[in-house]
Amino acid sequence: MGLKIIYGKTGSGKSDYCFQEITNKLEKEKKIYMITPEQFSFTAENRLMKTAKSHAVIHAEVVTLSRMAYRVLGEVGGSTKTQLTKQGKAMLIYSILNQYKKELKFLGKTDETIHLIMRSNYRI
Repeated sequence: MGLKIIYGKTGSGKSDYCFQEITNKLEKEKKIYMITPEQFSFTAENRLMKTAKSHAVIHAEVVTLSRMAYRVLGEVGGSTKTQLTKQGKAMLIYSILNQYKKELKFLGKTDETIHLIMRSNYRI
């Protein structure tokens, strides 16, 4: 397996070359991944199906960079931390402010306070 970088000017045939190479290698290779930007994934899948026909369904897959990263982390065990959503953070901050409201002199549990704390650079 190797990495091949194809570059050139717009309209120079880079995409045609890529799809032709994939079609040629589909019969020999077990699995081919075509990594594309998010906005090009549907177009690439569509073109791959037209170019490679039935072999593409089984042996080739178009993935975006974020999807590939998700798969790799899933297989090799990436970050196991659970990330809180904005709503979860707001609920946590509200709970803390409510619990310590007697001790807090300047902070109350208002929406402005929660928004101010969430906009700060502290990681929760």
